[in-house]
Amino acid sequence: MNAPLEPAHSPFGGSVAARVLRCPASVGLVEKVPAYLRKVSAYAERGTALHTAMTLLIDNARSLDEGLVGEIISEYTITRDDVENALRPAYTYVDALLDAPGAEFYLEQRVIFPTIDAFGTVDLLIRIGATLHVVDFKFGVGVRVLALYPDGDEDIINAQLAFYAAAARHSLPEFFAGVDEIVLTILQPVSIEIDAEMISSVTVTPAELDAFVTTYRAVCAEALAPAPRLQPGAHCRFCPARPICPAHTGPLLDLARFGMPSASITKEAYLQVLADGLELVDAIKDLRIALHDQAKRALEEGDRVPGYALSAGRAERHWHNEDAAIGALIRLGLARGDVIAETIRSPKQVELRAKARGLKVPTELIASRRSGVSLVRGENVRVPAPGRNEIARSFSAALQAFQQGEL
Repeated sequence: MNAPLEPAHSPFGGSVAARVLRCPASVGLVEKVPAYLRKVSAYAERGTALHTAMTLLIDNARSLDEGLVGEIISEYTITRDDVENALRPAYTYVDALLDAPGAEFYLEQRVIFPTIDAFGTVDLLIRIGATLHVVDFKFGVGVRVLALYPDGDEDIINAQLAFYAAAARHSLPEFFAGVDEIVLTILQPVSIEIDAEMISSVTVTPAELDAFVTTYRAVCAEALAPAPRLQPGAHCRFCPARPICPAHTGPLLDLARFGMPSASITKEAYLQVLADGLELVDAIKDLRIALHDQAKRALEEGDRVPGYALSAGRAERHWHNEDAAIGALIRLGLARGDVIAETIRSPKQVELRAKARGLKVPTELIASRRSGVSLVRGENVRVPAPGRNEIARSFSAALQAFQQGEL
């Protein structure tokens, strides 16, 4: 059972539910951003394309083994890695659910949230007996998305999934009639965590969905109030209103006051100045990216951004036809090794493909070495790298212990 794709986006829809819950003021700020600038990332274009590809696969309009690689969907070209690392494992999981006896489903179904003017498009609803699955595809390769997040002494249900479940229950009451279990599932084949599970699920009760409806309704009402709560955080990452948000532009004012220290400053005070400066630069780093991406998209759409223009990139040479070039170059007298370089894929690329096939790459095949030393915030240190003075002190202490016979 299918529904037509809904081109419009609700200001309170499922895809922004987590942000609205944490920052009701973002709703009004986003409305001030021209609609065509609210989605500027090339990663978003890839995600949209892979979502469409999954729809085609489930509808049996495409095959994993032919036709998809090289196809252009939403201005994005599907690659072999997209098929093998993302689409194949996701489709394999979904196909098993759809093959269950008596399975019924809705694909890309527009649903309306109860009591407020909000809607969204849920990727996939599958009912098998008295169990209903709400499935959301995540094709980003960044931070892993979970169906349930730990938050202190309690766990928080993924707001987007809760929205879709509540809206689907309201929009499709007959489909939900007699359902005993509602399983919310995030399907994310690839993330920055190589060993992360592709599937993250949580089972919720009707009472939990009722509680979410009440909470979300109150937050949406707050968003429309004269002075809604403005709260920055991780939910700001994909918010298109960052270039005009006071929480993100405020550090620019602090940076303007970042002045020269007095002549009598101590070393400790100067190092504190460095730390303060880094804090400010980190605060505006993402803002610079948002400004750049939106200005570029505006120019691509034919609008004028005063003082800026698009410039053609550097020309990159390539072979007109690789197969023809290989033959011609070898006939010219070059050895095959002069023309073709055979290299093994990186461990990460192989691990992704192995994971998609349910395989595990033996750890003894892989060696690792540090690429160097980088500067990060203290809480983000993976492996501490000592400074020169600390290394010297450690060596002196070890040498002294050795000379005294303690080692």
